[in-house]
Amino acid sequence: MNRSIGNRYLCLMLFLLFALSACASSPDFELYQGRSLKIAVVGEVPKVKEEHVEFVEIPINEMNSEELNAYDAVFIRENNLLEASESQYTDIYLQSSIPFFFIGASNPIPFTVKDVEYDETWEWTAGTGYAVGVLVSQEEDTERHWRYGLYNDEKTEEHLKQMYSLIFNTISELNP
Repeated sequence: MNRSIGNRYLCLMLFLLFALSACASSPDFELYQGRSLKIAVVGEVPKVKEEHVEFVEIPINEMNSEELNAYDAVFIRENNLLEASESQYTDIYLQSSIPFFFIGASNPIPFTVKDVEYDETWEWTAGTGYAVGVLVSQEEDTERHWRYGLYNDEKTEEHLKQMYSLIFNTISELNP
């Protein structure tokens, strides 16, 4: 009789182990499957899964509205945020016809308000967005902002790739 109880206990434990492991599996992240995109990047080109997204590295000091019109969006990477917050670039962000995404920033204010410098208070921390986007429409007199977080507030390569997929969807929806 003791052996029967032991077998039942073992079966119950195995069942619970399988049930709990099924709950803990990582989510299935969806890839961006829209049209091809061409994105200018200030800084290192991000690692993404999508093959139909083309990245072109550009120096920040060569950004101007005319040249940026050849792209669907601009990404400014983490190591370039301090320079990107300099007042000389604010008008470019606010007068561009394409969106800017600041990767690693929790707020667009240092980039859209002159004389506000980017520092560690604007950097990503768990519980805040990992990337912010901005697009100002001169015709409609509107300013759009986006904030993208990381899954479970964990900065992993897989979660970063998922965030980029979400950004690609936003870009595609702006100009289908």
